[in-house]
Amino acid sequence: MRNLITAYLVREFVKSSAATVLVLYIILVSNAFGRVLADIADGDIPRQALWPVMLAQSVNLLSLLLPIGVFLGIVFALGRLYKDHEVVVMHACGVGYREFYRALAIVLVPLVIFSAGASLWLNAGAQRYAEAIVEREENLHEFEQVRPGQFNQSGDGNHVVYLDSISEDRLELRELIVSQTNRDMQVFETAKIGRHRFDDATGDLFLVMGPGERYEGVAGRGDFKIIAFEQHGILIEKQAATASKLRREAMTPAGLWASPAIKDRVELQWRIAIPVALLVLGLLAVPLAYVAPRRGRFGKVGYALLVYVLYMNLMAITRTQLETGNLPMVVNFWWVHALFVALALALLYRRNRGLRWLRA
Repeated sequence: MRNLITAYLVREFVKSSAATVLVLYIILVSNAFGRVLADIADGDIPRQALWPVMLAQSVNLLSLLLPIGVFLGIVFALGRLYKDHEVVVMHACGVGYREFYRALAIVLVPLVIFSAGASLWLNAGAQRYAEAIVEREENLHEFEQVRPGQFNQSGDGNHVVYLDSISEDRLELRELIVSQTNRDMQVFETAKIGRHRFDDATGDLFLVMGPGERYEGVAGRGDFKIIAFEQHGILIEKQAATASKLRREAMTPAGLWASPAIKDRVELQWRIAIPVALLVLGLLAVPLAYVAPRRGRFGKVGYALLVYVLYMNLMAITRTQLETGNLPMVVNFWWVHALFVALALALLYRRNRGLRWLRA
């Protein structure tokens, strides 16, 4: 019988938690999608990077939503069981909190493992992928703006390009004339074909031309130098200074651990704190979900939301204090987790007349 009750509790926990996470996820992803579209309309993000950016946003939101979604899902599920007097029947049959936590462990263990992977590695990988796509598309954006039959100025203003035609994929330029200022002299280059080349290592964007000729000299003087070339690359935009610098959210755990910056260490501790918070909130949800007779099934939802808001606010305050150096790193977020574990034990002691796990 206990196996049947455990399976029943697991099913109820999974259904309620999945529904809660899904509803919150759809709402927040829809809001994020609107913000990304607004950034694309403002020109802050290339339109080709829409889905990579949304992927990064989705993974980040999912890792943050799991603690609150599972917490509320368990409270909803147990609230219904209390309202329908199913818990009373279970207690009468000798099924107590030990069985509740056994079913909860079956649900929580894989979720905590997934949350740890998403928080520590998956989210950072998605952020790096999105950043790489955004950088690449921002660099290629200049070629998308090139128009045949007219003079086109580069983004830095150092090059003027004239071309006769362009391929359908807008990657190959034909019959090129390029003018650039090089120190005190003018440089003109002509070529039959030009193609862009993006250096993944440095983030630099080149226009590779050839075959063609290069003319160097000073206007008004006759000592021009003429150089014939088979292939020649022109640096259009240099991004090396920013391409190698990742945002903190996109750094790997190893990179954060090796970094001497205190904010990087705090970011690593924050990523560890998210799955731990999921575990603590799951433990707290069971005694917190108790609903007295003749009370509605949602009677403890307000308390649950208050507890979650207090938990997250204490985490945020702790993060700020750690980043400013007001708290030692050895303390980090563990004191917040310990506080709410103590709250869970206090509620269990009150509901169970002591910590007797074998009885209701």
